[in-house]
Amino acid sequence: MGPGVINLATAAIEATDHLADLGDLRLAYREGGVGGEPVILIHGLCSMIYTWQDVFAAIAAQRRTLALDLKGFGASDKPTGDYRLEAQAEMVVRLMDALGIERATLVGNSMGGAVALQLAERCSDRVLRLVLVAPAAYHMHARSRLAHLLIGSTGRLGQALALFVLRLLVRSPSFIERRMRKIYSHPSTITPERVAAYYLVLRNTDCRRAIIATLQAWDLRAIERDLSLVRQPTLIIWGRHDRIIHPSFGERLVRELPNAELKLMPCGHAPQEEMPQEFAQLVNDFLQTQ
Repeated sequence: MGPGVINLATAAIEATDHLADLGDLRLAYREGGVGGEPVILIHGLCSMIYTWQDVFAAIAAQRRTLALDLKGFGASDKPTGDYRLEAQAEMVVRLMDALGIERATLVGNSMGGAVALQLAERCSDRVLRLVLVAPAAYHMHARSRLAHLLIGSTGRLGQALALFVLRLLVRSPSFIERRMRKIYSHPSTITPERVAAYYLVLRNTDCRRAIIATLQAWDLRAIERDLSLVRQPTLIIWGRHDRIIHPSFGERLVRELPNAELKLMPCGHAPQEEMPQEFAQLVNDFLQTQ
């Protein structure tokens, strides 16, 4: 991995427009577009604002758009403490309050989808619409089972050993590249810059601690139980070849949400990175017809 690639990846990671001071921590966010109903983009676990870089401009061309780094990730502060999904949802609300946003459409990928669902269930008056991109919504999918097996309250590893194992795994960019082959179904998505960007983020000790803390607190049972409370118009986007959260969960989710539609795309777990033009078109079409 040459210095030129590292520099490009570093520039992409640091391409946040602002830091919002929420008193006890700062959240990084990127903002673009004017007018229309605001859209907030929420990344998944082990990710950051970078995941939206190829779709941000297309969505922001028609409305005010924000992408944020959740607490513990990207350029946001990474304190010890509460990393429950409920706490991350509260951070999104606090950012909305700080920026004078009363209501917004939430677009969330994977863990970000869980955060968006949490907000829609608990603060329905703040959420106009939802775009759920392969969201973590059910406690029986593989990631939820793995989280509790490894480091949950009754897990086998514990935080110290989990941190040690994670540090060993991310020592080499080759591990990141191998992981990407599972996340993405399009090999062309795995560019040197993308590998470098995620490698640099995961090399951050505080970020790794945030990942472990998130998995320790991982619990989707309340979100799953209260899906019927989500009345907002909802677009569910899922990759047909998703090997992280199987698309059958999308078929289940569209049946259980009262006002939802499902769009399947020929890709893996991150459609916004694998098929950005098609993804942005789906999102914009959904927002324009609602």
